Amino acid sequence: MPTPGEDQRLVGRERERAALRAALDAAAAGRGSLLMFHGPSGSGKSLLLRTAGTQAARRGMAVSTVRLARLDQHSAMAPLLAALSAGPQPVVSAVQARSLAGFADRPTHWSQLIKLLHRLIVRRAAQSPLVIILDDLQWADQLTLATLETLLPRLADVPVLWLAACTDFPVVRPTRDALDRLLTDHAEVVALSALDEPAAAELAAQFLGAAGPEDIRRVVTTTGGIPALIERLVQLLREEGRIRTEDGTVRVLGGHPPADPARAAAPVLSGLAPQTRELLQVGSVLGPRFSLREASALTGRSTMELAAAAQEAAAAGLLEDDGVAFRFRAPLVHQALHDSLLGPVRRALHAEAARLSAVEGRPGPATIGHLILSGTQEDLEQAAAHLEWLKRNEDSVPSHEREELSGALLAQLRRHHPLAVGPVRTAVRLFLATGQPGAAHRLLDADLASAGWETDAEVEAFAELVEVLLRLGQAQEALRHLRRAAEDTRAPARRRAWLTALEARCLAASGGDTARAARLARSAVALARQTADPTSAALGTALLAGFAQRAGDVGVALRLAGEAVADGPYGAERGLGWDPAVSALILSSAGRPLDAGEVLKAWRDTTGEQMWGWAAPRWHFARSVQLWHCGRLADAEQEAQAGLDACGRLDDLGSRTALRAMLVLLATVRGDLERAGASLASPGGTPSGFTGAFPALVTAFHLDAAGDPEAAVRQLTDLWTDPGQHVWLLAADPLIMPHLVRIALRADAREHAAGVVDLARRLARQSPGINPLAGATLHVQGLYRGLAAPLHRAVRAFRGGSHPLALASALEDAAEATRARGEPLRATEMLQEAQRILVAAGAGLGAERVRRRTRFSSGRIVQETPTATRALAARGPETEAGWDSLTPSEVRVVRLVVEGLTNRETAQRLAVSAHTVDSHLRRAFAKLGVSRRVELARYVLAHSSPAHQVPAPTSK
Repeated sequence: MPTPGEDQRLVGRERERAALRAALDAAAAGRGSLLMFHGPSGSGKSLLLRTAGTQAARRGMAVSTVRLARLDQHSAMAPLLAALSAGPQPVVSAVQARSLAGFADRPTHWSQLIKLLHRLIVRRAAQSPLVIILDDLQWADQLTLATLETLLPRLADVPVLWLAACTDFPVVRPTRDALDRLLTDHAEVVALSALDEPAAAELAAQFLGAAGPEDIRRVVTTTGGIPALIERLVQLLREEGRIRTEDGTVRVLGGHPPADPARAAAPVLSGLAPQTRELLQVGSVLGPRFSLREASALTGRSTMELAAAAQEAAAAGLLEDDGVAFRFRAPLVHQALHDSLLGPVRRALHAEAARLSAVEGRPGPATIGHLILSGTQEDLEQAAAHLEWLKRNEDSVPSHEREELSGALLAQLRRHHPLAVGPVRTAVRLFLATGQPGAAHRLLDADLASAGWETDAEVEAFAELVEVLLRLGQAQEALRHLRRAAEDTRAPARRRAWLTALEARCLAASGGDTARAARLARSAVALARQTADPTSAALGTALLAGFAQRAGDVGVALRLAGEAVADGPYGAERGLGWDPAVSALILSSAGRPLDAGEVLKAWRDTTGEQMWGWAAPRWHFARSVQLWHCGRLADAEQEAQAGLDACGRLDDLGSRTALRAMLVLLATVRGDLERAGASLASPGGTPSGFTGAFPALVTAFHLDAAGDPEAAVRQLTDLWTDPGQHVWLLAADPLIMPHLVRIALRADAREHAAGVVDLARRLARQSPGINPLAGATLHVQGLYRGLAAPLHRAVRAFRGGSHPLALASALEDAAEATRARGEPLRATEMLQEAQRILVAAGAGLGAERVRRRTRFSSGRIVQETPTATRALAARGPETEAGWDSLTPSEVRVVRLVVEGLTNRETAQRLAVSAHTVDSHLRRAFAKLGVSRRVELARYVLAHSSPAHQVPAPTSK
């Protein structure tokens, strides 16, 4: 680590060093003088004074040094006495200094005090030349300055060199006047300013070592040539591990500021008056360049009130005057001041700045950028309105401005957030919401094209923007940017796992080489494990789970989904919720909807509001599917509609199509064929892959429900041709394959039905122990062959699972086969059980179909005993009132308990906790006046007759 000495750090200060040598030579020759270094904070004044002290000591001179503080201006003579009593060879002892301080408190003794100090200084200088150093002299009190003004002419022929440094911080008027007289009449003033670019680069190179020009430039451009900032920035970058030596060359990683810009800028911001700091903070919101008029509008203060603060900021070297407005000299200082504002204050100031930045009554990038940085819903709506205006009035906007809007907006956002990930995501959503996907894509492309990946922060920003591009269906573009990053070896090893997993996702989404995508996913998982990156491990494992499901390895997919969930965390911004969505869908389809619900809950709870806009469509779709598997169709429909609403005008064709298809499916199953048909006619394309096959399947189900199985068969031509290509979809729910066989048989297309049966057998052999898959395989076999035994086994398989609709479907088909076998009573019991399940789920289409079958069945349900009948009749009115008092949740629990399920099984079916089931059950017992499950069963049995029809539960 290079540690340049003080002399080496004085680069670009040849004039100042020459003046210092001349003053030391004069003192050695017996002449006294005052040399004053005048300049802004951080310009190197203190370093020059320390260097002077070192050089004077080498020459055998006595050196006394003191650095003044702001409070010293209120202590008479304290700075001067402190300087004279400092050092190994002081002019006065500590005891003498305390005694002399007593004279300073009495104005009548000041003349005597000055004479005494003159005599003591002359006596000490007679032994050896004397150098007295006063740093930050602007904080001196009036008496100290007056004493110096008196002593300097008297000591002109005495070998006493006074070295001082000061800056133009505003002080009280008498003190300012005294300091000005001292500088004008008695001092040689050497003015310091920021280093020019070559000198700043030389200084940065001394701190960095053997660094290349580009690495040096990264340090110099952000510090404005202020020496103290260069030193502090290099120190912080080294602490963050962003200065690395490779093959003898020092490299600075990343072009963004350190994690704590305020700490980096502390050397130049400390000591500022509160009103000056306030002005600078307001200016940082306005941008790198701002006018006093704009700052006045934001603060509510007059320009005259702000003038003194502006003068101090300029004197401190923080602002430059370009003749029209002020400009921050150092971008690092601008960033530090902006970040130092409290979040609510910063957002409110950006909202106000947006109102000031409109030019000629027409909104521009500055206005929209400020509104985005404000981030409130109202301001984002206003930003969208501005974009809408620009779109409607594009003829009145110059063509170059229309084309450069994305780039100008990106530049505006980066002025305040160098990596700008969150604001860019918001800007993309606004462009999409206003029907400008081209501008959104240009914005993303411009940001990604200039993005880096040398530090963790840069890789995270880059990958999150690639995620957005992938979310918008631009897999090929995302892949292009990722491959550019993959060719560069500078990305941190612990972040390469994320980039590798992203590349695998892009390949899969673009229909590329699936085998290579799987290899990349495995490599991502291995890298993540090596670098302790559980989030990337979860993303890669979820990818592998999806590939396994697509290949028909449902058991492997289930195991990998469990591992992805264990890796977590669900709320990570990586993947915008892709990995928990995949895991939840696999768990739910494999008969574990309760686990899927836990995944979804954790995902929602840990996702921030900024990310929720992107994740919401996927979450609602996964939640809708999970509720479907639980037999809660009304709730599932609400979630699907919420997901479609969340899409808004987000350019996410995949989610929108899948959610619309889910709504069609739910409307069809609930018996609202007219609404389902209207939804099918809604505009919208159908992308390839899973989200393309799913709408085709739903359309076929709707056509079959409408009485046209032949059209349904034609709708599924691709699926019949190669069902193995659609394993993910066919294994997603145990209802799908049985219903496909049913459609094919109705359309007299037995060869298609046989293909589905063969696929089901292969999947069951490939993934033994997956209960829903085993049940679906038994179901399609019994249905295809018309055999009751496999259907009864399917019913038993589904009873132990968590797919009530699949159980109802198997019961319905098993009842038909059982009736054909000459067992009408048993068939009727199965139909009535199926009807109870369908009614509880809200599946109106199936419930009505089963009701008609039950009405024409010759079997009857078990007869009640006379005692039970009389008891029920006696409680008739109270019973009706009691049943009506049940909540929908209590009705669902009661129905499942009456079917014979335990509390735990009921909880699994409804995706709630066992405690919740127990609570609902106890309340139902109290409302119905029963105390045992047998009595509850009799109660429900009595109310299942036409005279006591129990209403189907509705959604919460």
